[in-house]
Amino acid sequence: MNTRTFRNKKLIDRDKEINFLLDWFNQLPELILWVYGPKSSGKTTLIEYVVEKELFEDFENLKPKGNYWVRYVNLRRKLISSYETFLESFIKPEEEYVMQKGISAGVSVAVFTLKAEILKQVKERKKDLFDALIDELDKKVKKENKKPILIIDEIQTLEEIYINGERELLKEFLNFCVSLTKETHLSHVVILSSNTVFIDRIYNDAKLKKTSEFFKIDHLDKSIVVEWLSSEGYTEEEINLIYDYLGGCIPDIQRMMMLKDKYKSIKEYLEHRAFLAYSQIVMFYHQGKFPKEEIEIFENICKEILNNGSFVLSKDRDSKYLEVISKWAEKEILFFDPLTLEVKGNSRIYEKGMEKLEL
Repeated sequence: MNTRTFRNKKLIDRDKEINFLLDWFNQLPELILWVYGPKSSGKTTLIEYVVEKELFEDFENLKPKGNYWVRYVNLRRKLISSYETFLESFIKPEEEYVMQKGISAGVSVAVFTLKAEILKQVKERKKDLFDALIDELDKKVKKENKKPILIIDEIQTLEEIYINGERELLKEFLNFCVSLTKETHLSHVVILSSNTVFIDRIYNDAKLKKTSEFFKIDHLDKSIVVEWLSSEGYTEEEINLIYDYLGGCIPDIQRMMMLKDKYKSIKEYLEHRAFLAYSQIVMFYHQGKFPKEEIEIFENICKEILNNGSFVLSKDRDSKYLEVISKWAEKEILFFDPLTLEVKGNSRIYEKGMEKLEL
């Protein structure tokens, strides 16, 4: 187990994932890379570590390694409700932006710049935004010998936003990503999402499937959790108990380390977390106002997860199953892997909550 320190926290055993990404960036851009996985599996932390520590020699002073040119945008941190707010968030006039002082590195790598005149044409709808960005990236590659990397986190937030009330922003953006990778090989594009219902739609879209690769970042294996918690001084009995309730979910384990002393025992803390997961499931029962058939389907899924470790969506299942899975996956209680058709709790604690349903 290799442990790194990132932002004063431990980054546990991600060598395989880091090496995969670095190898990917050293190849010719040909496919969009979709990074997906359950909530709190560490996707955002991992990609931000790679950006700051592996793609830059000096991130704060924006000195990249080699000839990388990186743009990383986390849409979760942006309030985007229209095409206009999308433009304001990401596209700045080059002449004004370079003159600003004290801009943090994190903000800087989340911004594209265009010549003021070109940006004016884009805002006036006289020039297509994505054509302008492709021209800019073409200049980076051919004139400045750069290796562009574009990383977008939680891209599904662009859904239901339109350009001129007609063209779908997300569709246009994904067409832009296909142009950058499959068609022109100008830039790597990495897209992260914890919304696997959205990933399922992408995976089953004929055009996007042919132009994409999918890479899953999961919770930690038990062997890594054992090694990690042993190094922190936990006993074998405590580790088995913790893994039974929290699995390999890093934030859940770190929260336990921080809060356990406020409870009489680790067991009491873990039972408290399991009850909260159970309460969340019960509240969604009431808020969702599910018909009896859908409740029965959800409970059948839970039973199979508890008995077999996962539920598999096979061709023999009623089509209603996918609809039910989608609703619970959007609430981040279930995790659906569209590549394997497996369904599990979004983290182990939800499976402990399912146990309390007494199915």
